[in-house]
Amino acid sequence: MEQKPEKFRLRLNLFDSIVLILALAAGAFLLWNALKPDAAPEQAETATVRYTVCLQRWAEGASAAVREGARLTDSIRNYEMGRVVSVETVPAWEQIVDHVNKEYVRAEIPGYEDVLITVEASGVITEEAVTVGTGYVVRVGGRAFVQGDGFLGSGYIYAIEREG
Repeated sequence: MEQKPEKFRLRLNLFDSIVLILALAAGAFLLWNALKPDAAPEQAETATVRYTVCLQRWAEGASAAVREGARLTDSIRNYEMGRVVSVETVPAWEQIVDHVNKEYVRAEIPGYEDVLITVEASGVITEEAVTVGTGYVVRVGGRAFVQGDGFLGSGYIYAIEREG
């Protein structure tokens, strides 16, 4: 007596069916995502960008080291940041606690000044960021580590102006 091999029968319960359908759907989505055409590249606008860097708490008179026309670079990544257009000094301030009135007040720091350096550079402007020089991203409030001829400092980007 010969035994006949049984025919293959696929027996799926409800759970197996759901898992199989989800796996097929995920595979179809990944295939569609890989084959769809890429979105059009974003148009970048090139313009002249002026931004102001505030270097905080410099000793009085130290701002004389910053000269108009000097080239600035980022002292950490060596990105080119542009050329100095103008230099302005303002008194250095800090917030202190007034314990009598229980509030914060601004007080001038004697012997120190803040240096506002206006920098001009050619940059690429996109919806996400303003990039100047060799890739330095300029954002208001961003930390800036500045190096120039004869000086080194750190501060914050105070303002950005775009031309064009």
